[in-house]
Amino acid sequence: MAKTKTKPSKRRSFFTPKKWICFAASLLLFSTVVSLIVTAHVSDSRAGQFLRSMFTGRGEVVSGALELDDADAVNIPKGEIGYFINKNVIFPDGYSIGDVLLQNPEQCGYTLRLRIYLADGSSDKPIYTSPRVHPGQYISGDKLSRYVHAGSYECTFTVTAYSLEDGSEQGRRSGFMTVTVVC
Repeated sequence: MAKTKTKPSKRRSFFTPKKWICFAASLLLFSTVVSLIVTAHVSDSRAGQFLRSMFTGRGEVVSGALELDDADAVNIPKGEIGYFINKNVIFPDGYSIGDVLLQNPEQCGYTLRLRIYLADGSSDKPIYTSPRVHPGQYISGDKLSRYVHAGSYECTFTVTAYSLEDGSEQGRRSGFMTVTVVC
């Protein structure tokens, strides 16, 4: 009589050593992220501020208009770049949302972008760059594009106008402003 071979059981344990290692690594990563979040909310250190900024969203472009006391708001001649801007911007710290304001009135025929530079010439990179703001939209609150230490800074700003049809640059207007980072 011929012997029949018995097949080994294909039943395997659900938790293989590889799965245990992946589970342990995932648990370690999760607990690390949770502890970083907790540390960030109770710490006033620069590292804590940086971690908070990772979980703080940027300001958003909102449709509508702010209630401003400027009577010239509706008197923007065709072809002119018109906007409203806060020239004294304050940030609680170098990572948080501050009171950046750029309003593009409906009468302005361009899409606008705001860039803020330190006036001391220490860098030609902007400390703030806004998203594009279409006519009838505004930004009220946003965070800096890069970290700035506590202090009051004289800055220059540039508002660049882009065509609504093809997005090409149509012109620029510049000026001075103050940016204050409290701590």
